[in-house]
This record gives sequence, C-alpha cells and structure tokens, in this order.
Amino acid sequence: MKFVRFALGLAIFSAAALAADEVEVSAVKFANVRAPNGVVGNWLEADIALIVHPAPGAAGAMVSRVRVGLLLGFELPALAGSERRTEHYRAEAECAALEAGRIDVRFYIPPEIVKRDQLHTDPKFWLIEVTASGRAQAPGRVSASPALANPEARKNFQQRATTNATPNDGLLLPQYLTPFAGEYPRATPSFVRREPR
Repeated sequence: MKFVRFALGLAIFSAAALAADEVEVSAVKFANVRAPNGVVGNWLEADIALIVHPAPGAAGAMVSRVRVGLLLGFELPALAGSERRTEHYRAEAECAALEAGRIDVRFYIPPEIVKRDQLHTDPKFWLIEVTASGRAQAPGRVSASPALANPEARKNFQQRATTNATPNDGLLLPQYLTPFAGEYPRATPSFVRREPR
C-alpha cells in the first residue's frame, strides 16, 4: 500500500514538473545606447532578463525553442492640431535552446526611429509573451508594464497593439539584426534566425 501511494505521488509530482513553467521573465530594462560601430545616434534597447528552469530529465538539462515576443506602446506628444498618440512596435525572437540560469534577450529600435518618434523615455506599455517548446509560459509580475496590471487591460492593449503596430513592423529588431549582434557575448543566446523578407 505504501508503494502504491509513493508511486502515485511520484506520478503526480512528475506530471506537475512537466507542466511547470520552465522560463519566467525576471526583469525588463529600457535604455538609450550607442552602437559599437560608431553610428551616430542612440538606439533604444529593451533588455528582457529570463530565468530558465529546465524540467527534470530535459535533454541536455536545457529548454528548447524559447520564443520571446515583445509589444511596446509609447505615449507621444501631440502633433500639430491633434491629440496625444500612442506608437506601437512589436518583434519576436526565438532562442535555439537555453541552459538553466539567467539569460538576456534584447531588442532594439534604430536611432532614426528614436528621433522621429521622440522615444526618449521608457514605454508606458509593454507586454512580453514567452513560449518554451511551443507551450505558453505563465506571465510573471514583470511580463507587463504597471499600466497593464489587470488581465482586461493586457487583453485590450494586445488587441490595439496588434492592429496599430503594422506601420512600424520591422522597426523593433531582435539583437541579431542590429550592430549589437556581437555585444554581450557571454549573456546572449543563439537565435533561430528569422530575417524580414
């Protein structure tokens, strides 16, 4: 009887371990940075820190195919004769596989767009979605900006941003498509390459 209870408990633990989220967003930081190649102007960098917890028995003690999607919304000053506006940007990057521990996934907006859209402050809105091996990971407390604290606000922002980001598609870039591709070599994952067509 003890063995049956132990085996049942082990099966429940194993199922819970497999269902547990393996990747969580632990921090998000925005900064204006200069490109290493001397290009004039500041890029906007979005640095997303992930904590990776491979499931017990995972191949190579790694988490495969980790996709990070980022939606941004900046409230901008009004143009002549209009109201304040919000510009939306979106991008995603897929990491081939991640080891346990902390890893940073970075996205950038080029200096011309930073200047054009006056992106000199942190975005008011951001939403980060993470999938691992094709399975959505639960959003953490920093996966969304404070302005998107409740699920309804996140859903509304996601719908607006999905529609309104189209004119800016391709302007928020994953690190590997920027002059920062070789920066931070110890803290940059290998990406599944998906260049714009």
